[in-house]
Amino acid sequence: MKKIKLRNILILTMVYIVGLVTLILLVNQHLLDSDTNRALDNSNQVQLFLEKHPDAALPGAYKLLDKSVVSSDTKKIAEGAAYSRQLTGSDIRVTSPIYLDGQIQSYLQVTQERTQTVFIDTAMFIFGLLIYLAIAFISIGRQRRNYIFTQNTIAKIKNIERSPLTQSYLIGEDTDKISVALNSLGESIQRQLLSHSEKKENLYEFIEFFSFPIFVFNGKGSIRRTNAAFKNDFADTQNLDIFSPYSEFLQFLVDKMLHPDIQEKVFFFEALSAYYQIRITPLPELDNRFIVTMMDITRYQKTLDAHNAFIANVSHELKTPLISIKGFAELLENGQLDPNEAHDFAAIINKETTRLTNLVQDTLLLTKQNHRIEKKKMDPARTIQEIIERSMPQIREKNLQLDTQISSFTFKSNQGMLHSIFENLIENAIKYTQDNGKIFVSLDNVRGRLIFSVADNGFGLTEIQKERIFDRFYRVDVSRSEVPGTGLGLAIVKKNVEDLGGIVDVVSILGKGTTFTVSIK
Repeated sequence: MKKIKLRNILILTMVYIVGLVTLILLVNQHLLDSDTNRALDNSNQVQLFLEKHPDAALPGAYKLLDKSVVSSDTKKIAEGAAYSRQLTGSDIRVTSPIYLDGQIQSYLQVTQERTQTVFIDTAMFIFGLLIYLAIAFISIGRQRRNYIFTQNTIAKIKNIERSPLTQSYLIGEDTDKISVALNSLGESIQRQLLSHSEKKENLYEFIEFFSFPIFVFNGKGSIRRTNAAFKNDFADTQNLDIFSPYSEFLQFLVDKMLHPDIQEKVFFFEALSAYYQIRITPLPELDNRFIVTMMDITRYQKTLDAHNAFIANVSHELKTPLISIKGFAELLENGQLDPNEAHDFAAIINKETTRLTNLVQDTLLLTKQNHRIEKKKMDPARTIQEIIERSMPQIREKNLQLDTQISSFTFKSNQGMLHSIFENLIENAIKYTQDNGKIFVSLDNVRGRLIFSVADNGFGLTEIQKERIFDRFYRVDVSRSEVPGTGLGLAIVKKNVEDLGGIVDVVSILGKGTTFTVSIK
């Protein structure tokens, strides 16, 4: 602090000196300009006199120079200057041209005494120094009084802080107003602490037992106490400004300060990617403070959101085929259709029924909780071959080129879940590969891990599509709605892979194709 004050004093002193010197220079320049103007005025008057009396003799201070004279003064005028000025210790000499028909005929040189600035400069310097010393003296005196007052006030505050419950305050009523206010504050603290200290300590100790964030704040917006969980999730702070990134939550706290009552509300803290159920309870017996509990319900909230979204999607997907079935069934019921139309409508009903059945089956697979997965030794290569054989009609219909690199080995896993993984990925490649495209299926055992891969040269995926490809009911492109499916296949793949303790990865280049790779231990 002393270094900072000394630096500030030096800076202010330098600024003052620079300002004083600048003022002196400006005054000197003004006096010099005045002398120059005075000499030019005299020169103009003499020139007017010479025009009327060309043979008249000039005083000693004036000198007429021939135009052929070459000197530093005449050179400046020849270069375009209106006049030339030369200074000595006590004199100023001004040379100006005399024109005749626009041409220099001669030069008039005027020599006069300069206004002496030594006395003025000295007086200004002494006066400036006296002002500086006066300001310094007043500042030092005020600083000293402030320092003494500050030290006395700090001593009085420490006297209160040392033992607010038992200390006798050594502050008399005859002292300054701040001391009187401190004395009153100390007495107030004694009364409040004696009545509330036990309750507060019990509460503060109690909140430490909880594993979720809890904090206590007062009506001025200061956080008075936090538990360890709050410090871990947020920070050890004493100001509600820590919640400034969460304006809605901060507004909720401020509103409760103005209208205290018990209330619960859920908030999303974006920086933490977490949902908290907030409960705020006023504590009128503890200086009108508030206790806030923050239950982390992120997992529950995400599960609830996923559940609601799933129900909404299932309802939508079920509604579409049911409407079609109902509509065409009503037409068939009228009995006014020819046999060909009746056959076509029946085929549509059969198609929608199949779609509805697949949707129900996929939904059941997706929602099935595999608490205990039964694993047996099996040959995954044989399962893949069976799936490919059943898919050959679709492959031939689209004239696809199918290449395989399948290793035969024994692997212990769940037959049904692996079959679902293989079938969904192979069928997905067939559906989304354009006619005359290529599909590559591989299976290998790498250090005890099953590595299954399906690659195609289809449309490919964008980065956004890759992030959502495993979402339930997500279809890559609405314009390809003619591609059959429920939109649950890849979600089933991801669920089964994770239930088996594996991972599924997707690599895709837009316009080049997509590769799904499954790794299961």
